[in-house]
Parts: sequence; structure tokens; C-alpha cells
Amino acid sequence: MAQKKPAGNGPYDAIIVGAGIAGCTLAWELARRGIRPVVLEQNWIAAESSGRNTGTLLGGPQTEVVELLDACAAIYEELADGPVPFEFARIGQLLVSATDEALERGAEIPGRMETVGHRVERVSGETLARDHPRLKLNVAGGFFVDRAWTLEPMGATHAFAHAAREAGAEFRTGCRVVQVHSRGGKVEGVLTDDGIIAADMVFLANGGWTGELMRRVVGDGPLPALPFTAGRGWLIQFGPLGFDLPWIMEELTWPDQEELGRRMALGRLSDVADQCDDLPAVEALCLNPMRGGDARMGASIQPAFRDLVRNTDMPARIAGRAMRLIGAMEGPRVQNVYPGNRPMVSDGLPVAGRSPIEGLYIHGGMGSIGMHAAPATARWLAEAVVSGDGNPGKPWLVPGRFPGWA
Repeated sequence: MAQKKPAGNGPYDAIIVGAGIAGCTLAWELARRGIRPVVLEQNWIAAESSGRNTGTLLGGPQTEVVELLDACAAIYEELADGPVPFEFARIGQLLVSATDEALERGAEIPGRMETVGHRVERVSGETLARDHPRLKLNVAGGFFVDRAWTLEPMGATHAFAHAAREAGAEFRTGCRVVQVHSRGGKVEGVLTDDGIIAADMVFLANGGWTGELMRRVVGDGPLPALPFTAGRGWLIQFGPLGFDLPWIMEELTWPDQEELGRRMALGRLSDVADQCDDLPAVEALCLNPMRGGDARMGASIQPAFRDLVRNTDMPARIAGRAMRLIGAMEGPRVQNVYPGNRPMVSDGLPVAGRSPIEGLYIHGGMGSIGMHAAPATARWLAEAVVSGDGNPGKPWLVPGRFPGWA
């Protein structure tokens, strides 16, 4: 364990803004290293993206994504048998396509996944239909991928919050941060609706609000901008499926993170005029059988302004895709349908590291891989804070990869 940094003069060594998976994992990692953090959350724990996702930890065709996946799975294992139980289990993954043409076109993705360390096995639609008749599958074929995990995201986030409290962290929900204060190039604390809270370190881990709060860092001039974008995805929550699904089943239409980041560009006035925020960047079936017997299904993502909600037919489109591919999906009862925001940066990977203001750090941009990125990025960031310069030793993660932050 690295040496803790010297304690500050206030009641807290650090302030963490946001109590999603990014903030809760960071609170645990800092507290267990002897740093006293307070987590400030304007709503409640896991109120946004961290409680509104499919609960999947899936690999991909990028080395960085595989590194995040393996590191995070090991960290979840550390907490899975702790005092806050949450559903977490290894499971298979099946990538499928509806037509032969789509299967051949999508085969590039599992091919690239093999090159970064996954074991991949091709399977025909006839074999799948024969081996799993109750599913009533209507697919041309697919690819089994060797490793994936399913978890219940709300419980997992609370498990990190509890572990952080046990290690000395404090949580304040219903506490909105409206400004970050700095003076002489050093952070001094934050202004909340309840008043000023002082600390020598501040971590911005508040998801879709990170970019907005960066603009309200006052005292030393504005921070350089980071290319934050916002996405919105839709989920369908089921009760018991009534049949066994032995894998997370996903269509072969989801791109890698870099391509996803490119598709999420949004922000011009013409984008509002043309309602570009109501056009999907990706839509694909992703069905996750939860360990409790129920299931969550998505997935989609579209460029979005955080507070602008358009009418959308995306849930209907996802439902239609599911019934065309899996005939058995006509039976399970739908419990809820809801959207979730997916804050990310332009290259699709997370961002974690120090800002030009001493003591001010960024931990966000998790996008669609937050549950399988945040535990690892929080650990790497905490290690860099206590024993390095505040930037994890991964060039693809730090803010310095963007103009103005080197």
C-alpha cells in the first residue's frame, strides 16, 4: 500500500463530487490509503448512469478495454463476498447477427477481439437453434466469447460506498456542488447549497455534470475544456424470464469505443434545429440474464443534451429486435422501461488524472463502459495521487492526451 499524503487542515483531506460508480470506487480507494474523503451527491447514490445500465462487463476489440475489464473483474471479486451482497458472476457472451450478410460484415469485431486476448468460437444458427430450442432463436449464427460478467449495478455501487464508509469516508446526499474554488493555482474546496466545504483535494466524478462543473472552477481562471459528450441509452427491465439463458446475448453491431466516441459528437445549434440528439448512434440487442432470475435488455446510445428529452421510439425498436431474434422473448413480463445517460469523451475512453490546478482531479467520461471501467480507473488514480504526480501511468487515460492539458 502506498504512503498516504499529509493530512490537510480541514475536516476532510478530499472532496469527491458525485456518488455514482466513479465516485464511490474512488472514495473507497482513497479512504483505504488513509485519505479522508467526503462524497457530495446532489441526488442519491447511483441515481443516474450507475443505476441505469445493463449490468454487463464485456470485452471488446481494444487492448485498453480488455485491460479495464480484467482489472475491474478482480476488484469486484474483492467485494463480492463482503457485507453488502450484490449479484456478480462470470458468464458467457454470445455475439449474434440476424443475417448471413450481417454476420460476415460483423465478423471483424470478434476477429479483433482474438488479437487482444479473447478466445472466440464461431457457431452456426442451426447449431444454436438445435441446442437451445426453448429460446426460438432466429439468427444466422454468432460467436462465443470466452469471458464476461454480469452484475447488479445498484448493489455493486452501494457495496463500494459501504466499503468506503468502513474505511473512513463520509457521504452527503442531497448536497449540490455549485462551484469549485481555487487560489494561487491550488484548490481550496467547493461551494454547495449548504455553504463552503474546504479541502486540499477535489475530485470531479459527477458524470454528465463534470463538464459543467469544470466551467465553474473559479479563482484562477477557467480550466481548459475537455471534449465531453453525452449519450442516452434505453433499457427494458424484465421479471423472471421463464427460461434459461446461459450467456449475455448481444448483436454484432456495437462498435469499439473509439468509433463510438466519434459518433457521439454533438453541440452545434444546427444539431438542435435538426434534432440530431434524437438520432441513434448505435442500436443493438443486448440481453443480460441477471442472477436473480430477471433480466435487463438494451442497448442503444444516441447523442444527447443532458436535460433535453425528445420523444423516441427506441424502446419499441429494441423490443422489436429482441422478438425477431429470440422468439421466447414474447413471454416475459416487462417491469419497466427507462433511459440512462452515458457521459463520455470524444475518443470513447475514460479520463482520470490531475488538472492544471494543484489538488483538482478529473475522474469521468466512462460512457457505456462505466461499470467495467470505474473500479480500475479509481484504483490507478488513487495510486497516482498518493505516490506519483496525480496522473496514472497510462497515456490513454490521462487528461493530457487532449489539447491544452499536456
